[in-house]
Amino acid sequence: NGAGYTMERYHMTDIAIRYVHGAVDVEELTDILEKLFYFLRERTHRKVAEEEGKRIARSLYVEKVRARMEELKKTEAYADFDHMIRMGTKYKGIDEVVEKYEALYDRFEKASKANGGRDYTSLAVGHGDLCFSNILYNHEADVLKLIDPKGATNEEELYTDPYYDLAKLSHSICGCYDFFNSGLYEITVMQDLSWKLTVDVDAGPFVAVFRRYLEKNGIDYRLVRLYEAGLFLSMLPYHMDQPGKVFGFLLNAIGILDEVE
Repeated sequence: NGAGYTMERYHMTDIAIRYVHGAVDVEELTDILEKLFYFLRERTHRKVAEEEGKRIARSLYVEKVRARMEELKKTEAYADFDHMIRMGTKYKGIDEVVEKYEALYDRFEKASKANGGRDYTSLAVGHGDLCFSNILYNHEADVLKLIDPKGATNEEELYTDPYYDLAKLSHSICGCYDFFNSGLYEITVMQDLSWKLTVDVDAGPFVAVFRRYLEKNGIDYRLVRLYEAGLFLSMLPYHMDQPGKVFGFLLNAIGILDEVE
């Protein structure tokens, strides 16, 4: 007349904490990515019609951003953010940033596979939040564990766009998400009154390793980064307890869009 469960306990710190403190080097990241890309390749995939794949991708990367922007507009700070974007960037406001994002998304979606387009006919079992804070790794034991996956109430909900987990990985590696969470960034007003965002890490060597794994697996780095920009935009209303971080996310998204373009 009872129920219970047991859980394994691993004496490991998540990668986000170690990465922010400089305790992950390029060699170790290479080991981690070797295992992660094995998981991404070998997880169960399911074929779907191209239109269905595009619909699911658009719901993740476009419709979610639109919905979160509507949430952001209901906050008192939205007008301040919008004014600061107009004041210190080339954009006329947050709406124009989102328009740029959607224009780039449409450009990639319409591209043929021969011209850098992607295959929409496959869904994959997704982790749902494959960022560094949900990855445990012990180099000595050669053990990697993924924690806190997105839940599902039926088998259908296990499947998602295969690029989503890649965008979450890029979020931590290229987008320096964990450094924002730790307050290790700075926003400066330059002499021409433009904003300059500086993150306290030299991510270049880590990004190079990530790009190499993307290329080995036939994945377009630009597309992954575009989806990553959408992640930063979609998170804005959920970090309003730290307005400075929200503005940092905005500037980071703008930087990614400019790079992709």
